[in-house]
Amino acid sequence: MSDPRLTPDPALASIRRAAQVAVPVADLCRRPDGPRDRQVLFGEAVTVLHEAAGWAYVQAEKDGYCGHVRQAALGTPRPATHRVCVPATHAYARADLKSPDLMSLSVGSLVTVTETTKDFDETPQGHIFAKDLAPVDQRHDDPAEVAKLFLGTPYLWGGNSRWGIDCSGLVQAAFLACGIPCAGDSDLQEQTLGEAVSGDYQRNDV
Repeated sequence: MSDPRLTPDPALASIRRAAQVAVPVADLCRRPDGPRDRQVLFGEAVTVLHEAAGWAYVQAEKDGYCGHVRQAALGTPRPATHRVCVPATHAYARADLKSPDLMSLSVGSLVTVTETTKDFDETPQGHIFAKDLAPVDQRHDDPAEVAKLFLGTPYLWGGNSRWGIDCSGLVQAAFLACGIPCAGDSDLQEQTLGEAVSGDYQRNDV
């Protein structure tokens, strides 16, 4: 039997359109107005399969997870050049930290840099401290170091961001940042990440 988390519902797969998350973080729900299963972050790519009553049924590119997000949370795809590499950052109206902040972005969010100044990178969302961004093709080499970026983050069931995260969300964020494919839920991670271990645990064992 196919897993509905990873296999689109044929009854809802009426279209196929590329889109991108256009809000800092969006809930990926089991059904419209239903419980949150996971989250998708700003700039992440999704495929829209169905739209109705203000909701879009999508499949996330990062892990194949299917679910419903509010249509207002999606925008036109734009090639990402950088990702947020610190726990969180802000996009400012100008290249000046005293200017109004326009958006807060979690680690892992994807942005498009259009121009670089001394200290800031300009994006369509605003100016972001250049030190807070890394090129999308620049990967970490230690998942445990990535996980440490989330120290102090409150627990949130289905959470995937610095504003709230759960156990499987933490594992996924750490591995994806290192270029290692990783499912969104613990049972799927157990099936696909490496081999079973018992005792003598080492760094980056899950």
